[in-house]
Amino acid sequence: MKEYLDINRKLWDHWADLHPRSDFYDAEAFRQNPMTLHEIERALLPELAGKKVLHMQCHFGQDTLSLKTLGAAEVWGLDFSPVALREAAALAQSLDMEANWVLANATEIQEELVGQFDLVFASYGVLGWHPDIKPWMDAAFSYLKPGGELIMADFHPVLWILDENFEHIAYPYFNTGVIEEEREGSYASPEAKRMKNQTWNHPISDIVLPIVEHPERDLVYFGETNWSPYALFESTSPSPGRYQIKGREGLFPLVYSLKARKL
Repeated sequence: MKEYLDINRKLWDHWADLHPRSDFYDAEAFRQNPMTLHEIERALLPELAGKKVLHMQCHFGQDTLSLKTLGAAEVWGLDFSPVALREAAALAQSLDMEANWVLANATEIQEELVGQFDLVFASYGVLGWHPDIKPWMDAAFSYLKPGGELIMADFHPVLWILDENFEHIAYPYFNTGVIEEEREGSYASPEAKRMKNQTWNHPISDIVLPIVEHPERDLVYFGETNWSPYALFESTSPSPGRYQIKGREGLFPLVYSLKARKL
C-alpha cells in the first residue's frame, strides 16, 4: 500500500515546483494581500488571536500564511512533499512572516506535535489522496488540545464520481479501491508533465463516522454548497466567486465543510 505514497509524492513534488509561479496561485497578488481563504472556511474559523494552528497538507503554504494574516499567533504547515515545504519556507521568508513547516505524511501521527494545537485546518483536495480516512482523522485530532477544533473544507465526494469533463458518471461514489490514472497538466499548471497518481473516493459517511463514533470527538457543524470557490471545470458563476458546472447548475453539492471539537 505504501507504493501510493511514492507515486503521489513524485506528482506533488513536480506540481510544487510549478504551482508557486502559476497564474492560478497568482504569487504577486498574494504578496500584495496574503489571503487565499474563502467565505466557506472563513465562516467557520474562530477568532485566531493567540491561537496555535496546524494546517494539514499545506502544499506551498498560501492558506497557511493566510491563517497568520487572520491573526493566528503561531502557524504550522504539514505536508509530505519536501519541494512544497521548500517553496513554503521561501514564500514565508519573502513576506517576512513567521511559520513552521513539518515534513510528514498526514496519516502518520507525529508524536512531537500531539496535543499542541488549538486548531487543525485543511482545505480543498485533501482526503481523496488517502486510502482510508480514519488514520487521517486520528492524526488530526491527536494534534488538538482538549477543546481544540478541526475545521476543513473540501470538494464534495459527489463531484468525484464524474468524468474529467464533469459530464457523466464515471467512478463509484463509494470507496471500492484505488483509482489509478495518468494525467498531463495539473489544476494549476497545464504544462505539468504526464504522471501517474493514485486516489480514492470516499462517501460522506467515511468522513463523518470517524468523528461521530469517537467518544472524545464532537461534530459541531456540517454544511454543503452547490458552488465552488474554484472554477476547476467549465463553469458559470451566478454570483461572484461562486462557480457552478455549466449545464449542471445547482443540481448537486460541490463543496462540503465541517467543524468538529476534541472533547
